[in-house]
Amino acid sequence: MNPISSIVSGMGALLADVGGIGGSPAPWDDYWYSPVGSPSVAGMRITADTVKRLSTVMACVSAKGRALGVLPCLIYVDLPGGGKKVVRNHPNFRLLHSRPNEMQTAYEYYQMLQGHVELRGNAYSEIVTHRGAIVELIPMHPDNVRVETLPNGRLRYQYNDPLTRTTRTLLQDEVFHVRDWADTRQVGQSRIAMGMDVYGVALAQQDYRGKFLKNDASAGVIITGTNFESKQDEELYLKAFEEGSTGEKRHRAKLLPPGVDIKSLGVKPIEMQLLESAKASAVEICTMHNILPHLIGVDTGKSATYASVEQFNLMHAQQCVLPMAVMWEMAMQRDLFGDNDPAYAKFSLASLLRGDYATRTQGYAVGIEHGWLSDDDVRELEDMNPIAGGIGKQYFRPLNWTTLDAPVAPIAPQGPSLPDPDPDQEQEDQDDQDSSDNAHPDPNRQALRSQLQLFAQDSAARCVRREVNGARRLIEHEAGASEIGAFYAEQFRFICGVFHLTPLAQVKVKQACDVRLYELARIIAEEGPAAAIAHIEHVAQTEPAKLAALAVEGVV
Repeated sequence: MNPISSIVSGMGALLADVGGIGGSPAPWDDYWYSPVGSPSVAGMRITADTVKRLSTVMACVSAKGRALGVLPCLIYVDLPGGGKKVVRNHPNFRLLHSRPNEMQTAYEYYQMLQGHVELRGNAYSEIVTHRGAIVELIPMHPDNVRVETLPNGRLRYQYNDPLTRTTRTLLQDEVFHVRDWADTRQVGQSRIAMGMDVYGVALAQQDYRGKFLKNDASAGVIITGTNFESKQDEELYLKAFEEGSTGEKRHRAKLLPPGVDIKSLGVKPIEMQLLESAKASAVEICTMHNILPHLIGVDTGKSATYASVEQFNLMHAQQCVLPMAVMWEMAMQRDLFGDNDPAYAKFSLASLLRGDYATRTQGYAVGIEHGWLSDDDVRELEDMNPIAGGIGKQYFRPLNWTTLDAPVAPIAPQGPSLPDPDPDQEQEDQDDQDSSDNAHPDPNRQALRSQLQLFAQDSAARCVRREVNGARRLIEHEAGASEIGAFYAEQFRFICGVFHLTPLAQVKVKQACDVRLYELARIIAEEGPAAAIAHIEHVAQTEPAKLAALAVEGVV
């Protein structure tokens, strides 16, 4: 060592001895021999690795990684006339859909990197190219990456490669970088660092429960009334007592000298409510990772029904998986697609939004009936092959549907066919008839209409009673919007089966069912079940007469 280096080294040692350079501990300080990690208020040192001891953390990280891994990542281009199509021959399709690199599948890759995002706030992959095309995405562990900002505003990555044991410099165009929420634009923030105290409390509780069970679920004791002649006798007695009370010798009988008494020491765990505290910590950890507690088996005290579970799953897809997928999609667009590339990557969430089999089939039936789904569309959603010959690609619409401004088709006359009337003469007769009806209403016709409406009243009341009872059951079982929609679609078909309605009357009934569907769903969401029940009871009082009048409309 040259003299200059010796002087600098000595000054460094002196500064470290009086508090360190910049406040850092001295080389011989206990800090350097303590466990790695930042200390929390509970005294536990927290790192991205130590929190893996918590089952809730691992469940949350695994749940989000699995959710992303099972979503197919496809590459699309927008069509000129609207819509989009999958581009399977795009250079990045194989990377993002099935094999990002030679060692990992897409599922393994997304699960690993989403775990890096959850625990460390960032996920890095080296972009390996060949002749201008991306051939591999090689994950880089975030602990081995240091991000620097260049004067031009772009990023530079210093990577300590564990394979070559060298530090390599990568530019921004050579790294695929996914960031979690952050205060700066360079790197994401670690949820573990931000919620350090939350994880520290959970780890402290877990360690306490483990040590308590290791001690045979017994608190410490204090021995009173002793009268030993020397300190050595006291230590020998304590040693013998501990050896006879721990390990395989626990629960054995103990012999106490005359006058000696044993009392329990400390607070029992049940008095500390450790189970309730552990449950609260688990819910807080779920909140940190944006996971609904019931998805990982955390009991929040409220039992879930079939209807609420379906809504919870939709919330998970919309509030957790969708933002995560968009974060990845936008990072892919920035780092893996050129500015002039019209293609873009998108995760398909269709599998997460699928309901149970009965709900799906009802939805498919409505889609086919209303003409926005074909048989092949449904078969593709159910992972089935198209119908041979292409006949499954046709779209249908019921023949008895029409627009509101279309004229009502006249009732076909019974008996022998009559010669076609003259159109001009028929129009003149119709105008004369309309003028006559308006000037002098036919009392016989009005009486007939009233009688038919009276006959239809009972059937109309039966239809409305069915609607009220069904809606009340949906409200009591906390049904979702899809279940309510399926019910009113079936109610429309039921009414059309009871009455032989004209096409215009069918349109009016369909509109009424749709209005009732949206109104009921709105009242349930905004005002609660009680208000929804009151709304349905009002329907029971007012709608039978309206439906009966609509049933005879156009008949006489």
